[in-house]
Amino acid sequence: MLKKHNSPLVSYESQRPLKDFDLLAFSISFENDYLNVLKILSLAHIPLFKRERSKNHPLVAAGGIATWLNPEPLADYIDFFLIGEGESFIEEFIQAYLYLWEEKKELFLEHLSQKVAGIYVPSGYQVIYNEDGTIKSFIPKKNLPFPIKKRQVQDLSLSSAHTQVFTPDTEFSSMFLIEIERGCPHGCRFCGAGYIYRPPRMRPLKEICQIIQQKLEFTSKIGLVGAAVNDYPQLFPLIKFILNQSGFFFLSSLRADKISSNLLEAMKQCHHKTITIAPETGSQRLRTVINKNLNEQQILQTASLIAQFGFRTLKLYFIIGLPTETQEDLEEIVILIKKIKKNMLNVQKGRFCPHIHLSVASFVPKPFTPFQWHPMETIENLKKKIRWLKSAFKRERGVTIAFDLPKWAYTQALLSRGDRRVGKILFLALDKGWQQAFKTSPINPDFFVLRQREKKEVFPWEIISHGLDKEFLYMEYQQALQAKPSPPCPMRNCNWCGVCRE
Repeated sequence: MLKKHNSPLVSYESQRPLKDFDLLAFSISFENDYLNVLKILSLAHIPLFKRERSKNHPLVAAGGIATWLNPEPLADYIDFFLIGEGESFIEEFIQAYLYLWEEKKELFLEHLSQKVAGIYVPSGYQVIYNEDGTIKSFIPKKNLPFPIKKRQVQDLSLSSAHTQVFTPDTEFSSMFLIEIERGCPHGCRFCGAGYIYRPPRMRPLKEICQIIQQKLEFTSKIGLVGAAVNDYPQLFPLIKFILNQSGFFFLSSLRADKISSNLLEAMKQCHHKTITIAPETGSQRLRTVINKNLNEQQILQTASLIAQFGFRTLKLYFIIGLPTETQEDLEEIVILIKKIKKNMLNVQKGRFCPHIHLSVASFVPKPFTPFQWHPMETIENLKKKIRWLKSAFKRERGVTIAFDLPKWAYTQALLSRGDRRVGKILFLALDKGWQQAFKTSPINPDFFVLRQREKKEVFPWEIISHGLDKEFLYMEYQQALQAKPSPPCPMRNCNWCGVCRE
């Protein structure tokens, strides 16, 4: 409709054209949303490429976990990135922004990146490539910092990560969401959040309860948010507090070895109908490869406990295409599900048939994880595995299965580990769609998606530092290939991964 009438995109609240604002800021959690950034700029009648924007156009900024992992595919479009947790430097950024605003754009960006740690201005850095297409080095211009060190909140009591606006027009309708912890100690080798949010931090119970007490005036639904919610040491006292205030609490995926009778009883009181856990894979060998320290007995005991409390639906997350995965590993998924189903039926003794729902994703290697060196599985191989799993569960009553599309996993992998040149594919995709962009681009996307990296290769995302030792990550990669486990993050007083030394 906007294109048909040549009308510019406007803001939601004031209906003001986006092109009339001084600053547009995007928070991006998922790499496949990079294309939506370009769509928004295009619909707003704002030049896509930053080099084509003048002082009369808004500055375009971006942050969010996707850009902390690797901002480079957007480097030609974004004036500057805010690398890190927003609470740690948003006030500092705003003060510097207001102070420097009258300067010319180039000087403004240069001075901003010098004054505020965590600001990354791509135009201030030249990328030098080797003849084979890999990166040789980054060259900062003038006195710009290198690498850009991520900003991080040390004390979560300083965070305001909770719902600020109540509305029925969102995914979590009229629910108050509050972050109770940040990061995860378990060190699953495929998970970017588990590494770049190190060390895990907990929000004080007293503060959480005080905030919830105030918000219960507006809603009784409280969503507890975190990467590892049932690792929160005072989770049950928090749940009891919510229940005692006549509130209802809601959780996302739970770690199977941390689900207790007390937790399930409390969830029943809140009318939960589905419990979600993430075995990730069916075989113990492959769980060790990814450092998912969870064994089959724990999974089966948890499934039985869930059935004992009368929950009718169990949702399980799995990943296919993981490093070293074999056909036997796929078969172990089927075997595990059949064991889970049998255990649940035995506990329920015919009262009702449990519904087991599998959500199966394709593995995407992420920056700043041990698997950043590893190639992604080909789309064709992933399709074969999906067809096999569909066939294996076709006649399994009470079991449903959903898959993501391998083509979107491929696109995500490209944007996750691509360099600035991938921005050209992004531009083509805006008009032609992804598949046509892949075919017509002079840049081969397979170079970024399907290639095994060398140990000492310089990665595009090394423009950023999360404090993680590259040698530590490579050691973890070798541990994975040998199917050896590693201990969880001790969360303090440790020099192992490098973060606490920072």
